[in-house]
Amino acid sequence: MLKPIGKQRVAEEIVQQLRSLILRGHYATGEKLPPERKLAEDLGVNRASLREAIKALEQMGLVKTRQGDGTRVLDFMQTAGVELVSHLVAGGTDGTTGIDVLEDVLEFRRIFARDIAQLAADRATPEQLAKLEDLAKRAEADQSPDELLKLDYEFYLELTRAAHNRVFTLLINTIRAAVQSHAAFFAQVSPPAGVIRKHHRDVIAALRARKPDEAARVVNEYLLKAQEMVTALFPGRAKSS
Repeated sequence: MLKPIGKQRVAEEIVQQLRSLILRGHYATGEKLPPERKLAEDLGVNRASLREAIKALEQMGLVKTRQGDGTRVLDFMQTAGVELVSHLVAGGTDGTTGIDVLEDVLEFRRIFARDIAQLAADRATPEQLAKLEDLAKRAEADQSPDELLKLDYEFYLELTRAAHNRVFTLLINTIRAAVQSHAAFFAQVSPPAGVIRKHHRDVIAALRARKPDEAARVVNEYLLKAQEMVTALFPGRAKSS
C-alpha cells in the first residue's frame, strides 16, 4: 500500500511507488487512480509533486489523464517501452512473476545476440575485433565467477557495438540494466568458466573468418544453455526454442 514520502526526491519516490503498484496489478488496467487530493494526502506530499509524478508515469505509458475523467491505468503491454523490463523483473502482474520475466529476458537476449553476431561478422572493424580479443584474454586470466560474468557482459556489449546499429546498442543498455540488477540469479544460469572462455574464442574466430551463420550458431547454442538451466531450476517452465 501507499507510504508517506520524505521531502527529498519527492516526485521520483511517488513514481516508484505508483509504478510498482501498477506493475503488480494493484491498480488494474482501466481503473482510475484515487483522486489527486486523496493520493496526495495518503502519500504525504503536495499536489504539485504528485502532478509531476503523474506526468512521468504518462510518459512511461502507464497512465493517461483526461480532464473530467481523472487518471486511468493503461495496458502497459500496449503503451509502454522496453525500459520497464528491469521494473517488471522485480514482480509480475496478470499472473506473471519475476521469474517469468527473467525467462523472457533470457529468450530475448538469445535471439537478439544471434542477430547481433551475424551483423558483427560482416561489420566489425579490426579495432573492434581487437577489443573483443582483449576482453577474451582478460577472461582467460584467473577471475572470480562475478568478475568473469561481468567480462562476459562486456564482451556482448562490444559485440553489439560491432554490429553498428544504434537501436540495438540502446536496447542492450536496457537489457544490461535488467541483468545487472539481478546478477545473483544470472550467476545461477551462467556456464562454467571454461565454457565461457571457449565461447569467446569461438565467436571471435567466426567474426575473423567473416562467417555470419557460424557466429549466429555459436551464440545461439551458448545462450540456449542459460534458458535450459532455468528450466532445470524451475521445472515445468520450458519454452519452445
